Amino acid sequence: MQSDGGCDGRGAYSGADAGLKERAKTLVELTNSAAFLVELPLSFEEKAKAQLTQEARQMLGRLAMVLGQINFTAEAIDTALRQFAEAEGKKLGQVAQPVRAALTRSTMSPGIDATLAALGQEESLKRLRNEASLAKLPESS
Repeated sequence: MQSDGGCDGRGAYSGADAGLKERAKTLVELTNSAAFLVELPLSFEEKAKAQLTQEARQMLGRLAMVLGQINFTAEAIDTALRQFAEAEGKKLGQVAQPVRAALTRSTMSPGIDATLAALGQEESLKRLRNEASLAKLPESS
């Protein structure tokens, strides 16, 4: 296990198991929903891809800066996400869904705070920054 609580690259995970188990009805569903813990690239679900608009990718870049400054526990992540959503004038779900899409390539995962904590700070920030880097820069006149 990594020191930040994330995945160790062999499929081990911490914190996400309860959320994964409660959402999965079969072992196949559990396996598929835990795939994001191992490593990208995973193929995008179409609904997840649709979450990653230009605006959402720009938001992910701003969020990555915030998440890079916190103690990466589920509780601290939850607080940071709620404060970020409020500062952005959005509901938590409007922030969580693009984050979930960027992290898991899916629209389903354990709670977003548990998902971030399970991946760990380094991997979470890498995935968020990767998606943010795909945002188009505004054209200068």
